[in-house]
Amino acid sequence: MNFFSNNPFIKLLGFWIIGLLSAKYVPALLYIFILLFFAGSIWLIVLGKHKQYPFDLVASILLSTTILLLSALNYRLSHPTLPQAPAGQTHLLASVVETPQEKPNSYQAILKIVQADNDSLIGYQVITWFEKDSNLLSLRAGDLILASTKLQTIANKGNPFEFDYKSYMAQQGIHYRCYIAQKNCRFTQSYSSGLRLWAENFRLQMLHQLRAALSRPESFEIISALTLGYRKELSPETRESFTKTGAMHVLAVSGLHVGLIFLFLLKVFHFLTYIRGGQWIRLLAISVILWTYALLTGFSPSVQRATTMFSFLLIAETINRRNSIYNSIAASAFALLLLNPDILFAVGFQLSYAAVLSIVYFYPLLNKLLPQKPAIIRKPGQLLCVALSAQIGTFPLTIYYFNQFPIYFWLSNFVVIPAAFVLLCGTFLFFVSAAIAPVQSIVATILDLTSTVVLFILDRISKLPGAVITHIAISETELACLTAMIIFVILFIQQKRARYVKLALFCLLLFQTVGLSQKLSLFNQHRVIEYQNVAPILHLIDGRSNYILCTDTATISPYMYTNVITRLQLNQPVIVQISDSTSFRNNELIIEGDNCQFGNQTIPFPHPQKKTKWQNSHRLTSNKFE
Repeated sequence: MNFFSNNPFIKLLGFWIIGLLSAKYVPALLYIFILLFFAGSIWLIVLGKHKQYPFDLVASILLSTTILLLSALNYRLSHPTLPQAPAGQTHLLASVVETPQEKPNSYQAILKIVQADNDSLIGYQVITWFEKDSNLLSLRAGDLILASTKLQTIANKGNPFEFDYKSYMAQQGIHYRCYIAQKNCRFTQSYSSGLRLWAENFRLQMLHQLRAALSRPESFEIISALTLGYRKELSPETRESFTKTGAMHVLAVSGLHVGLIFLFLLKVFHFLTYIRGGQWIRLLAISVILWTYALLTGFSPSVQRATTMFSFLLIAETINRRNSIYNSIAASAFALLLLNPDILFAVGFQLSYAAVLSIVYFYPLLNKLLPQKPAIIRKPGQLLCVALSAQIGTFPLTIYYFNQFPIYFWLSNFVVIPAAFVLLCGTFLFFVSAAIAPVQSIVATILDLTSTVVLFILDRISKLPGAVITHIAISETELACLTAMIIFVILFIQQKRARYVKLALFCLLLFQTVGLSQKLSLFNQHRVIEYQNVAPILHLIDGRSNYILCTDTATISPYMYTNVITRLQLNQPVIVQISDSTSFRNNELIIEGDNCQFGNQTIPFPHPQKKTKWQNSHRLTSNKFE
C-alpha cells in the first residue's frame, strides 16, 4: 500500500487505462459510469450531512468512478465520427506535411487538407500517391497543392490475421488515401508555415548534407535513421540484419537515443547545480534541447514518448523527488494517453514502457551480481545487464506481435549501443564543423567507417546458427499468462512469499496447457480461405499441410498469407497455378477440369477465361483459433 501511496500516478494511470479499454471494447460501460457517478455523488452528499459510515469508502469509489468516466469520455471525444469520403471527385487545397518519397511507380507524400468541397474534411491528413513527375522532387513541407482526386477512406482488405493497416494509420492521424494524376495537380506559389514544417525542412537540409558527405548508401541509411529518424530509405537487407539480431530498436529514434543525449546533457550542465536556482536553469536548458531534437527527428511517436518520459524524470529530480522514478514514468504515460488515447494500443508504446520499467527494476538486481573489478569486465557486463533487463519485460510482447525472437540480442547490444553513442556524437560534430571542411570530411569518414563496421558485424551475427527463432505464435491468453508470471516473479522478489512462486508456476502451467490445446486443435484443422485480391486466390488447409490455388502467381504477395502460415503454424504452402489444362493429384487434393476436390469438399474453381466466383461460404472471417 505504501508503494501506491508514494506513487499516486500509478493508481491514476491504472484506472485511466481501464477506462480507455472499456470505452474501446465495451462502449456501453460509459453509461454505467455516468449512472455510478451520479449515484455515488448523491450517496456521498447524504453520508456527509449525517457523518455516517462508510463515507471514506464511498468517496474512494466515487473518485475511481470519476477517473474511469473521464477516461472513457476522453476516448469517445477523441474519436468523432469520421466524415464519409465523397463518392465523386473532390477538389482540394492541401499542404505538404512530409516531402514526397519515390516509389517504383509513383511518389508518396502526406498531405493535410486546407480547403475542400466538403468543409468537414478540412484538417484531415491524407496519404497520397502522385503520378511520377520530376516537379514533385522540388516539393517541400509547407508547399500548397491544388488537386482534383477521389478520396477513399483507409480500410483493411479483410484477410485473416492481416496487419491492421487502418488502425496503424489512424494512430498517426491519417484516415484517407488518394491518387493524384499529373494533369489533376497544380503547385501554387503559396506556402503554409509552422514550427513543425520548418523542422521538417531543416531536417531535409541536414539529410542532404549527410548524403553528399557519406560515400556509402548503407552508411547514409543507418546514420539518417539512427540520428534524425529518417527511415524511408532503409533497404530490406539492412532491415533484415538489424531485425534478426534484435537491434532494430536502434534505427528508430527512441528511448535509447534520447537517453544517451539526456545523460550527456546531465554531465554538461551539472555545474549549474552548484549555483543558486541553477537546477531550474538546467531543467529549462535540457528540456529545450531534448524537445528541439524531438522536433528535428520528425516528432515521431517513439521520440515523443522518450522525450516526455525523460522530461518528467528531470522534473522529478529537480524538485527532489528522486525516489519516485516509477511515479515519473507513470506520469509521462498518463500525459501521453491524455493527449492521444490511441497510443495505448500502439505496439511501440507498449514495448517502450515495458522495456523501461523492466530495466528500472531488474537492472539493479542483475548489476549486483557483477564483480566490482576489473572495469574491463564490469562495463561490458553492465551492457549485458541492460539488454537482459529489457528483454525480460518485452519478451511476451515481442513474440506476440512479431512471432519471432532473436537469440543473439545480447551479443548485438555490445555493438550497437556503443556505436549509437559514437554515431550520435559524430553526427553532431559533423554539422557543427560545417564551416571547417577538412574537419567535417574527417568526421564523415569516421561515420562511414563506424556504420560499415556495425553493419558488417550485425550481418555476421545474423548468419550464426539459430540466430532467430521464427514462426512463434501465441494467443492473447498465452500473452496474459506470460505477463502474469513475470509480475508474480517480481512480487516474490519484493516480498519473499512462497505463494507468489506457486502463482508464477501456475501461470507457466496454464501457458503450457493453453498452448498444447491450441496446437492439437490446429493439427486437426480443416479450412478453406478465400483471400481478397485482384485475382481469385484460395488457401486450402488440412492440419499443417496447405495449398494456395491461384490463376496468376504474379498477383500473390507473401505478405498476404505469411501471417496465416505463422498463426496457424502451417508448413510452407504448395502454390498451384490453375489453368484449363491444370491437373494435380495427391492424397489431400485433386484438381481435374472445373472442380477441385479437397478432402470431402468439392470446390468449383473459376478459370481465367470464365467469370465464375467461389462460393462465399468458404471464406474464413475469424482470426481466432478454432
